[in-house]
Amino acid sequence: MARRISIESVLRRIDGRGYKAYKDLTGASEDLGRLEIRVTRVQGDPFAPPSVVEVYVRGVSPPAGAHPVPYADYVHRLLSRVLPRYSMRGVGEGGSGKLSVPTPSPIIIPRSAVEAQPRGDGVWSLLLRVWVGLPSRGRRVLGRAARELLLERLPKAVLTVLEGLKGGGVEQHITVWKDQEHIRSRLEDMGLYAFVGDGSILPRKCGGCWEPLEDAVPFESPPSMRVEIELPSGKVVSGMGLPRGVTTITGPAFHGKTTLAEAIAQGVWNHIPGDGRELVVSDHMLAYVESENGRWVSCVDASPFIEALPGGADTRCFTTPDASGATSIAASIQEYVEAGASGVLFDEDQTATNIIHRDVWAEEITGKRTVNPLSDMAPSMKKAGLSMIAVASGAMPLLESSDRIVVMDEFRARDATEKRMEASRVLREMGYRRAAKEYTRPSGRVVAEARVLEKPKVKGFVAEARNLKDRIDLRPLKQVEEEQQLSTALRAASVIASRKNASIAGLAREISSRLWRWDYSIITSRPGPELSYVRPLEIAFMVNRIPGLRACYGRYCL
Repeated sequence: MARRISIESVLRRIDGRGYKAYKDLTGASEDLGRLEIRVTRVQGDPFAPPSVVEVYVRGVSPPAGAHPVPYADYVHRLLSRVLPRYSMRGVGEGGSGKLSVPTPSPIIIPRSAVEAQPRGDGVWSLLLRVWVGLPSRGRRVLGRAARELLLERLPKAVLTVLEGLKGGGVEQHITVWKDQEHIRSRLEDMGLYAFVGDGSILPRKCGGCWEPLEDAVPFESPPSMRVEIELPSGKVVSGMGLPRGVTTITGPAFHGKTTLAEAIAQGVWNHIPGDGRELVVSDHMLAYVESENGRWVSCVDASPFIEALPGGADTRCFTTPDASGATSIAASIQEYVEAGASGVLFDEDQTATNIIHRDVWAEEITGKRTVNPLSDMAPSMKKAGLSMIAVASGAMPLLESSDRIVVMDEFRARDATEKRMEASRVLREMGYRRAAKEYTRPSGRVVAEARVLEKPKVKGFVAEARNLKDRIDLRPLKQVEEEQQLSTALRAASVIASRKNASIAGLAREISSRLWRWDYSIITSRPGPELSYVRPLEIAFMVNRIPGLRACYGRYCL
């Protein structure tokens, strides 16, 4: 049995030495009774990314019926607010003396900053991971300051968090999460794909803001689409039920179409109390898609949507370093479905027109049709078990294909499904005929040629690596709420890309499942507080956009 190295003894020994002496703290720990402090990663410089310290908390008693995910999420939120108060100010250089964890977004998901583990008899343990700026001056170890930071201030901060768990806030947090999980579990039985609760506040305070807009018009369901759902607490909530199949959200500009669609897209996550979207719940595997001109595509079966390309190119293994607006949408849909997507959502403002609907007059002029648009493919996609939600105000063929038409008028929803028959009549008079192409689900692809990414990282809305010439544009990932999710997805994608013959979809699903259980071993041996749960869809997005990565399936792998 290895002898435990004491944090305090190491700090006494290295006090005053050069900063790199802090490396001796790696693996050192201190048992403080209810808490145990362990140093797992040490920075090489006071200006480098901070060190990582784990705090193991014993004997935690959560409320009856608590679930680990919302409980850990609540602890994380307390921790992010408390740690700055216990940081050391005015000591040393660089990040010296700072205690922090990433600020969580309004969604409730597992994150590496806080893990909650039931131990039996209603007693749990917590594992906290914290960024610590080990203090120095003149790049020399400040041993006494480091001892105060690690063995006094950090434990006091954690104990303050534990005191904060005694209020009723944690119970409300867990209840709200459970309510959303219950609604999502009922969607399929009710024939629904999404639910938008009455009274929800959908607009955000600003573009990119998390806070709800003050004085916003609360959402109200059209009477014909209103459904009621009884929650486990006995409370009954009402709201608009969007059916599985094809739904088009339409209406004048600036009247709330995109706001509603964005809320539905974010409804794949559960939201915290006070967010305004606690009762907006969507199928967890809904995928948002948009055009991505110039993106890399490798051997995707785009044949349901794209055909008759110049030179007779085989669109069953569509490959290009420079996709167009329409071909990028076609590729994204197939890649997401391959990874497990149950449906897609798109907004005409971000989508190439020719992939939304056909122009019969333009076809008369060109004499060719290379794109089978979503308006034509919608019925067969529905038959294949895929749902579609579209924001469109100028696509009559799409309205005609819809099971439901929702009009947003001054931020109020109205059911206009009866207009579908009128659209059918007008289209017949125009001579419009839907393409006869049937939708086929894509085959699972594998990594044909492994590619190891050197030091991959996320900076803002791009992903890059030392050996990648081109960066990966992350702006189309509209359903991701926080940078930690982007970083986690990139790490996961790097693992998949490095394994020749790995199933892209299969390994993405496995990694996502592990992340939900706080198992990070497949992507890193030393997790810090910077990782968050992501779906297989976000991981697949990253893999499929790695420039130059070759994928294949079936006979195309020969």
